[in-house]
Amino acid sequence: MGRPHRHTCQRLRAVAALSLLYACRGFVVPAPGARAASPRRSLAASGTSAAVSRGFSHAVSNVHAERGSRSLLSMGLLDNFMKPADAPSSFETKQLKQYNERVARINALEDSIETLSDEELRAKTAEFRARLAAGTEDTLDDILEEAFAVVREAAWRVLELRHYDVQLVGGLVLHECKLAEMATGEGKTLVATLPSYLNALSGAGGVFVVTANDYLARRDAETMGQVHRFLGLTVGLVQAEMDTAARRAAYACDVTYVTNQELGFDYLRDNLAVSEAGVAQVKPFHYCLVDEADSILIDEARTPLIISKQVPAPKQKFALAAKISGILKKGMHYDVKEKEQMVIMTDRGFADTQKMLGKSMFDAADAWAPYIINSLKAKELFAKDKEYIVKDGQVQIVDSFSGRVLEGRRYSDGLHQSLEAKEGLEVSTQGKITAQVTYQSLFRSFPRLAGMSGTAATDAREFENTYGLLVLRIPTALPLARRDYPDAVYRTRDASLRALLGEVERQHEEEGRPILIGTTSVEMSELIAKELQERGVKCEVLNAKPGSVEREAEIVAQAGRKGRVTVATNMAGRGTDIILGGSPAVMARLRLRAALAERHLEAAERAALPAPADSFYPCALSDGAAAALEAAVAAAAADAPLSRGALEALVARASESAPVEDAVTKAARKAAALIKSEYAAALKEEGETVRAAGGLYVMGTSRHESRRIDNQLRGRSGRQGDPGASRFFLSLDDDLFRVFGADKAKGIMNAFRLSDDMPIESKAVSETLGRVQQAAEDYFASIRRSVFDYDEVLNAQRNALYRTRGAFLRAPPADADALVLKYCAETVADIVPNFLGAKADPAGLAAKMRQFFPTAPAEMLAEEKLKGGDGAVRAQCEAAAAAAWRAKRDELDQVRPGPGLETARYLTLTQLDDLWIKSSYIPSTSTPPPQVRPGLGLETARYLTLTQLDDLWCDHLDRMNLLKESVSMEVFRGNDPLQEFKDQGRELFKDLLATARRNAVYSLFIYNPRPAAEAGAAAAAAQ
Repeated sequence: MGRPHRHTCQRLRAVAALSLLYACRGFVVPAPGARAASPRRSLAASGTSAAVSRGFSHAVSNVHAERGSRSLLSMGLLDNFMKPADAPSSFETKQLKQYNERVARINALEDSIETLSDEELRAKTAEFRARLAAGTEDTLDDILEEAFAVVREAAWRVLELRHYDVQLVGGLVLHECKLAEMATGEGKTLVATLPSYLNALSGAGGVFVVTANDYLARRDAETMGQVHRFLGLTVGLVQAEMDTAARRAAYACDVTYVTNQELGFDYLRDNLAVSEAGVAQVKPFHYCLVDEADSILIDEARTPLIISKQVPAPKQKFALAAKISGILKKGMHYDVKEKEQMVIMTDRGFADTQKMLGKSMFDAADAWAPYIINSLKAKELFAKDKEYIVKDGQVQIVDSFSGRVLEGRRYSDGLHQSLEAKEGLEVSTQGKITAQVTYQSLFRSFPRLAGMSGTAATDAREFENTYGLLVLRIPTALPLARRDYPDAVYRTRDASLRALLGEVERQHEEEGRPILIGTTSVEMSELIAKELQERGVKCEVLNAKPGSVEREAEIVAQAGRKGRVTVATNMAGRGTDIILGGSPAVMARLRLRAALAERHLEAAERAALPAPADSFYPCALSDGAAAALEAAVAAAAADAPLSRGALEALVARASESAPVEDAVTKAARKAAALIKSEYAAALKEEGETVRAAGGLYVMGTSRHESRRIDNQLRGRSGRQGDPGASRFFLSLDDDLFRVFGADKAKGIMNAFRLSDDMPIESKAVSETLGRVQQAAEDYFASIRRSVFDYDEVLNAQRNALYRTRGAFLRAPPADADALVLKYCAETVADIVPNFLGAKADPAGLAAKMRQFFPTAPAEMLAEEKLKGGDGAVRAQCEAAAAAAWRAKRDELDQVRPGPGLETARYLTLTQLDDLWIKSSYIPSTSTPPPQVRPGLGLETARYLTLTQLDDLWCDHLDRMNLLKESVSMEVFRGNDPLQEFKDQGRELFKDLLATARRNAVYSLFIYNPRPAAEAGAAAAAAQ
C-alpha cells in the first residue's frame, strides 16, 4: 500500500511556506512538478544543493540589519561592518564537490523509495543487515546512499521533517568519522539520524549519540528516536537516575542516546564491577557521534571523570587553614599567578604561618602545607557565584563554559573541602580516587568517532591532533544574515557596562527587538539584571542559580519575542533554538505540562516543575483548545497515577507525531496540537515584527579565552537565515586581558587621552586584543596537550589493567581455572629463585610454599623433593601449587551454607558471602536448601583478584599523581619530565600487577567462608 495522500498535502503546504520564506530572502524556488515527490526535490535543488556547490561564498543580505545600526551611530562606532566569511580551503572545496555528487545519487533514489509502503520501507533494515552479513562485497559505504534515502523518507513520514541536501552532506561527513561544523539552527539533531542508523546496521557494537545533558539526550531519543524505531531499530536512553538494569537495557539497544558524563561514569563503574551482572555497557564500543563536540571534547576535557571512595577528612585542619588564609595578605605573604592558577607563598608567608601553627608546615608526620595552599587558592582563585555556587549547604561547581552546575562533580585533592571551610559549611569527607578517565582517553577508545558542532574550525588543529578528527565546515542552507559588529573597547569595566546598558535601553525603547546578554559568571548576570531593573527594563535571568535552571525551557522559548531581554551565563540554553517571535511548540508543551502537574503531582513535585505565569502565553485558549486540554488531563487521571517522570514522558509523546494506540497519549497530543496552532497564529505577526526590527541582538560582556566560545554566543542569533546582530562590550580590565596582558592597548588609549566612556576604534588595539585572545587559546591548548601527553601514559596502563580485569570478570569456568593456575605458577616463579643456587634452602622454600599454598599435599613439599636442579625444583613447586589450587577449589565447592558464615579478617566487603547466600540458600517451604555451592571456588578466586586489582589501582593513581609532580623538577637536571614519567610509571605499574597477583593468590588460599565452629573442627581434625 502506498503513502497516504495526506502526506503529499503536508509536503505541498511545507513547500509553499518555505517558498515564501525564500522569496523574502531574494531566492527563487521553481514551481512544484505534478508528482508528490517533486516539491521536495525542487526545493532541495534550488536552495540546498546550490548552497553546497557555492561552498561558502554566500552574499550576505543586509535587508534586516539596517535598523539595528541606527543607535550605534550615536555611539561613534563603525557602521555597516560585516565580518567576511572565511573562504573554504582547496581541500574543503574538493570534499564538498565529492559529497555533492553522492547527494545527487541519494536524491535520484527518492522516487523509488517514496513509493514503498511503511512495511516495505521498514523491511529495508532487514535487507541491509542481510546484505552486510552475507559476506559479499557489500560494505556500509556500498549501501550508504540507499540507507540515507531510506532514513530521509522515514523522517518525513514520522516527523514531517525532510533532510536538506546540506544535511545529507553533514551525514556523509559524520559517517567518515570527521567533525562537521554546522551553524546553529541547521538541524544537527536530524543529521545525526543518518550515520547512527547506518552504523547500527553492522551490529559491530554499540552506537552512541552523545549529548551535553540529560534534557537533550531525552529530547533527541524521544524525537529522533522515532525515526530509528519506525525503521525497526531499538533505541535506548540513559539518564542519571537509572539503575544498572535499566542502563543495561539501554546500552543493549541498536542506538543509545546518552550524556558524556553518564557514558564516562558507566565506563568506570563497569570496570569496578565484581560480576557481569554489574556491567551496564554490554556491547563493545563501535561508533560514537558527539553533539556539541567542541564543548565535550575540548572544554570539559580539562577535568577528568573521577569515582572516589570517601575517607574521613581532618575537619579541624581545614577550618584552621581557612582562618589562617584569612589573616595572610596578598603581596606580603603570598603571590597569585592567575594565568597558571597558582598561589606561591613568600618566605615571610612561610615564617608567619609556621608561627601561627607552632610547627613546620612540612612535618612529615603532620603536614600542613597542602591545607594552607588549598585554602589560599579557595580565597584568591575561586569566586563564589563564578566558579561555584552554594546550594542546600553544599558547594556546587559551575561550568565556566556553559554556566550550568556540574552535578555530582567535586574538586579533588582537598580543594573542595577548603571551599566548604571558606564558606563556613560543614566540611565533607574526602575522596580517594578509585577510578578516573579523561574524555580524551574515553572517546579515543571508540574505533569510529565523529562529532558535530557549530563552532569548531578555530580549534581544528587540536581536534585532529588529539582525536584524529578532521574538521569540515558545512555550508548553511540559507545565507547568514547576522551582523557581527566590531568590539566596543573601553578603558574600564564600569564604562563598558554603562555602554552595554545604554545600548540595551535604546534598542528596547526604540526598536523593541529581543536582546540576549551573555555573561561569563553568575555574579555578572545578576549585576546586569539588577542594573536593568533599576533602569526600568524588565529582563529574565538564566544562570546556574536554583530556580533559574528549572525555568530554562520557559526562558529560552520566549527569548526571541518582541521586547524581551534575557541575561544568561555564556551558553545557558545551548541546544535549544531561539525562535524569533517565540516558540509556539515549547509554549504548548509547557501549557500541557502545567495542566497535568496541577492535577496529578503533589506540591513538592510541582515545585520542581514551576508553571509559567499566564502572561507568558501569547493568547488565551479558545473554548475548543481548553476543552481538549481538560479532556487530556481527565484521560490521564483515568489511567495509572502519574509520577513526575511519567508526566514528562507523556508530555514528550504528546509533542511527537509517531503513531500511538493508547487513548491518554492521543488525548494529550490532540490538546498539544490545538494549543500549538493557536499560539503559532498569535505569534506569527510578532515574529515578522521582530524580523523587521533586525532580529535577535546578542551582546557579550567580555571576550572568552577562546574565540570559539564567543562564536557560540554569536550563533544564538541569525539561525536559518534570520536577521540578527552581535556585539561585545569589552574593557581592558576584563580577566582575559588583565591576565594575558593588554599593556600595549592601554598605552594606546592613554596616548589618545580618551575618556572612560569613549570606545576606541583603533586597528592597533583590535589587533592587540586579537593577539591576547590568541595567546590565551595557545596557552590553554598547551595545557590540554600536556595533560593529554601525561594521561596517555596512564591510559595505556588503565587499558592494560582493564584487559586483565575483564579477562577474569568474563572468563568461563575453564578459562578462569587456567588463569588461576597461571597466577599460581607466576607466584611460584617469584618465590623459588630466592631459595636456589648459592642460597639453596629447601626447608625455607617448603615453608614459604606452605605459607602461600597451605592446601598443597605435604609429600609434594617434602625437603627431598625440593633438591636438585633449578628447573626440577621449580617444576615440583608449580605442580604443588596446582595441586593446592585443586584442593582449595574442591574445598570451597563443598562448603555447606549456614547462617554463621564468616569472611576472613582481611575482607572489608561481604559481596562474596552475599552472592553465595542469595544464590544458593533461599529458604523455601517446598524445596530444601542445597547442601553445597558448586563453583564457589572459582567465584572466590575471581572476586579476590578483582578487588586486589581495584585496591592497588587506587593506590597506584595516587602514586602516579605524586610522580607527575616530582618529575617536573627533572627539567633542571636536563631530563625530559614526560620521559621520566613514562619510565618510572612503567616500573610502578609492573609492581602493581605483580603485587595484585601475589595478594590475590595469598588471599585465595587463606579465605574460609565456613561457620567458625565448623572451621575450628576442620582445623582440629587436620591436626
